[in-house]
Amino acid sequence: MTRALERSPELPTLAVPPDFAARVVASLPKQRAVRPAVYVGRMAAIVAMVVLAIVLFVLAPHASPSFASFAFDIELIVLAQLGAIAYWLSTKAARS
Repeated sequence: MTRALERSPELPTLAVPPDFAARVVASLPKQRAVRPAVYVGRMAAIVAMVVLAIVLFVLAPHASPSFASFAFDIELIVLAQLGAIAYWLSTKAARS
C-alpha cells in the first residue's frame, strides 16, 4: 500500500496543435487605436481660475472690508473658490 501511495500518478501527455496560438490570436477582437488623454477637467479649472481672478480684480475697488458690504462678501467667496480650485489642481497633479 505504501508503494502505491508513494508512486506519482501518470498524467496523459497533451499534444498542443502547432497552430493553436495563431488561432487564438485570430479569434481575438481587433484592438482599437489608443486615443490621447484629454484633460477637460484641468482645462476647465484653469479657465475658471482666470475668470475668478478677473471677477476679483473687478470687485476689488468696490469692496470695503466689512461683512455688510455685498462686494466684500462676493470677494471672499471668489477667494475661497480660487483656493479650492488651486488645491484641487495641486493634489491632482501630485497624484498624476
